Amino acid sequence: MEEKTHRVLVVEDDADLLDMHSLHLISLGYDVLSAENGAIALELVKGSPESIDIILADIVMPVMEGYAFCQAVKSDFESQDIPFIFISSLISLEEKLKGFEVGADDYIAKPISPEELGLKIKKLLELRAENKELQQQLSESNSVAMQAMTYSSDLGQVLEFYKNTLDAVNFEEIARLLFDVTNNYGLKCSLKIFTRDKAFSFSSQGVVSPLEESVIDLSRSKGRFFDFNARTIINYADFSLLVKNMPIEAEERYGIMKDSLGNLCDAVEARVKFLMYENASIQKEQIINAVIGMMDEVDKQFGEMQEANTNVINSMLDNLDEAMLDLGLTPAQEDLVRAIVVEGRERSKRTLKRADVIYDKFEAVKTELDNALENK
Repeated sequence: MEEKTHRVLVVEDDADLLDMHSLHLISLGYDVLSAENGAIALELVKGSPESIDIILADIVMPVMEGYAFCQAVKSDFESQDIPFIFISSLISLEEKLKGFEVGADDYIAKPISPEELGLKIKKLLELRAENKELQQQLSESNSVAMQAMTYSSDLGQVLEFYKNTLDAVNFEEIARLLFDVTNNYGLKCSLKIFTRDKAFSFSSQGVVSPLEESVIDLSRSKGRFFDFNARTIINYADFSLLVKNMPIEAEERYGIMKDSLGNLCDAVEARVKFLMYENASIQKEQIINAVIGMMDEVDKQFGEMQEANTNVINSMLDNLDEAMLDLGLTPAQEDLVRAIVVEGRERSKRTLKRADVIYDKFEAVKTELDNALENK
């Protein structure tokens, strides 16, 4: 079956930039549709939403600027799933929040790199295809999860979540159980867990978009609850939860929901820390085993060095006795040479005795490591 040629809608009021983006995309094998402002582009989208696979748009444009255009696209059921990338020189957190608020999927700063643009488009097209498959799976699993929920109250669901996560062995299972609860609340969420080495991102709707990732990262310093319109980001030491559709129209329910999410996130934090500790314990065991293995090898080499040193000195004395027979030394000279060598041997023995003290300390360290391994 012949592979489909993806169509990219490029919206840019600067004619030179529009031509440059279009030529580059054509060279990458995309079919390009162009518009000089949001109003013209919106008509193209409404006329044939199924024919457009991805949208690239500037923000500052005449007639209809980028934010309004994106919001119109994302609020229409027929076009809301089309990936949308802003290309702009406005790169502050506030501007990115505006882009996220109206539904954009990614944000590229001007001047853009053609290679970056190509990779971003490819990634979002892959995510869109993956999301379609995941949406079907999530729809089926959410139905099962809704029926399996045994507690009716929000607090009961938090307790049920905590009980279910006792058997979780990784962050993915914790995220899945968390989304079982938030789906029951009717919330769309993304979760990002931060460990010392890397971050793990999960979404109740399939895949976390690049712009969601960026907004979560930039909001980590904004306090425990960071609200912007219907969105709320809840920040904990080891994770952040993004809620994309808080019930702001119902004030009482909104307040209860924030309390419930706080309780839920407390439970998430406890389970995440437990898994992190467990992983750290495994790493500790691996490190200690490696150190003990190294020390055993050093111990072996140290013993071999002691034995070799003693053998060399004894061999030297034997060879000296044989050599003095041929040197024609007087008895007094022979005694002097032998005394010098014997003194050298005694010094070597005393040195090895001092090394035994180091060896004893070495063994003590090994014992402490063994104890640490047993008590991990």
